[in-house]
Amino acid sequence: MTRKPLTLTLLAAFFHALIEWLFFATTPSSLSTLTFLESLNVFFITGGVIAFILIFALLLFSIPAKKWEWLAYIPAAFMLSVTALIMLDNFTYTVFKFGVVSTSNAWRLIYIVIFILFFYWMFRFTTRTTLWKSASTLSLSLFAVSCALTLMTYFSRDVPFNTFDPISAQSDNNRPNIIILGADGLNASYLSAYGFDEDTTPFISELVKTSLVAENAFPNASSTTASTTSALTGKEPAQVSVYRYPDILSGQDSYEHLPAMLKDLGYHTVQIGTPSYVDALKVNMADGFEVVNNRSIHQPTLDLMRAVLGNAPATYFIQLVGQRVSERLLHIFFIRDMDNPIQQVNNPNARLTDDQRLAQMINLMQTSAEPVFVFSHFMGTHGPHFSTEGIAPTDESLDDEQEWDLELYKQAIRQFDHHVETLFQYLTASGEINNTIVVIYTDHGYRYAVNRRTPLIFHFPHADHAGTRTNNVQVIDIPATLIDYLEIPQPNWMTGSSILKEEPSPTREIISITAGSPRKIAPPFYQIKTVQIIVCNKWYALNVQENIWRVDDISGHTAPCDESLLPAEEQIREKIIEYLRRYGYDVSSVE
Repeated sequence: MTRKPLTLTLLAAFFHALIEWLFFATTPSSLSTLTFLESLNVFFITGGVIAFILIFALLLFSIPAKKWEWLAYIPAAFMLSVTALIMLDNFTYTVFKFGVVSTSNAWRLIYIVIFILFFYWMFRFTTRTTLWKSASTLSLSLFAVSCALTLMTYFSRDVPFNTFDPISAQSDNNRPNIIILGADGLNASYLSAYGFDEDTTPFISELVKTSLVAENAFPNASSTTASTTSALTGKEPAQVSVYRYPDILSGQDSYEHLPAMLKDLGYHTVQIGTPSYVDALKVNMADGFEVVNNRSIHQPTLDLMRAVLGNAPATYFIQLVGQRVSERLLHIFFIRDMDNPIQQVNNPNARLTDDQRLAQMINLMQTSAEPVFVFSHFMGTHGPHFSTEGIAPTDESLDDEQEWDLELYKQAIRQFDHHVETLFQYLTASGEINNTIVVIYTDHGYRYAVNRRTPLIFHFPHADHAGTRTNNVQVIDIPATLIDYLEIPQPNWMTGSSILKEEPSPTREIISITAGSPRKIAPPFYQIKTVQIIVCNKWYALNVQENIWRVDDISGHTAPCDESLLPAEEQIREKIIEYLRRYGYDVSSVE
């Protein structure tokens, strides 16, 4: 076998890495907040990993290639064919909103034909092309740089460690099941359990009588991805730099979360959410959930990369690049359907129904030999297109009021209440009612509000700790409250507070982040649009992109403070600026 196949294989690997790197570097992605040198490092390491895989394939073909030399060109031709397919798909989906994911049934045959044609053309190209003189030097230089950067990353990697010691935790093996029921976009003001004059939550209204209820709870983020990440980590969005999809956890943050703690305690951990947006894999949450949206978290290749590269940005990017290839090939060859996360969020007919989510949850509890931890996210109340069983969702409209149909929203809330009732009927009938903790919460308010009260309800076995908390509570208090019930010491990295045994301070400060458009990620504040602090019954918000300051009362707050206890506006504004400065943002434009 000549040197030509090896050169072409290496060049094909780095060409694919370059195309993917350019695509993600020019769109909102995990590369958006990296420096240019950090991003370039991701490109070289990714190219090297792809090259290593292709070289292994080339070695497999090398023996028969002694007799049939053309076999040695298959790895390069295949890689170039995949790159061409990805480029075509990127172009058609960006320009025409149509691509591989849009095809179904026999329409996939079109892409099979296209891929075969690509392979035929690439095979002819690789076997017939004459390489320029320095091609071999270039390919080997790229591979050498990649190897050097990979070694540097290996020796400088932060080896993650679990600060939680399960031995020091509660020794009782009969730990309760834990179910977190998240509903998208709920305002407490539309729930009859919180005083709404229409009977939208008849079951939850009865449930709160035997539950621990936060009367004034607030989210820490306006986006689903950031808020659900906060609910699982007990950390504010700025602490982990996750403000909205496609932000990801990095470094030690990927390993510091509630699912990892519960998994170490012997829980079977499952996430039932929405691909990409409520997805531990997409947010780079490691070693926590065993199953995420019907996919096993056990990925030997990813585990190997983490062992070599640690939790470096390249690790996540390589996983993403590999997933984009496998998803498309498996889809067009009728092996496994490809998820369309945008459709599953915006089109109720294209996503898993809440009935199906509930059925998965109940089946899990019926079949698991261990206590279960389920983090679920129900989508019926997701706007602007609300969905309920038996009522067709509205079509897209330019009319904002029609888009956010309040009557459909209230009907979707009633449907969620029915799902909660169905779950409790199962728990009662199965005898698990006194062996299960159920948490009801939401990711953000109606129309993504963070300055409106949202529901937060804990139902413990035997109706323990039933009562109300009137002072302000936040989403990041959920993990702290749960581990307090389990008698587990709260780790230092978890910044929420338990509300299990006492009221929070009436003047505690709750910080929430409203994310801007993912297409407007730019310095100095990148994804952040507004930083808000809530103190008692008043919210203070600084729009950092436009330097606009706003203050107002919280509608319906049940425990307003005396005006003398509220801080001065300038004091809170300075705290917001200092908060941003602490996390490395240039605040000169808002000072």
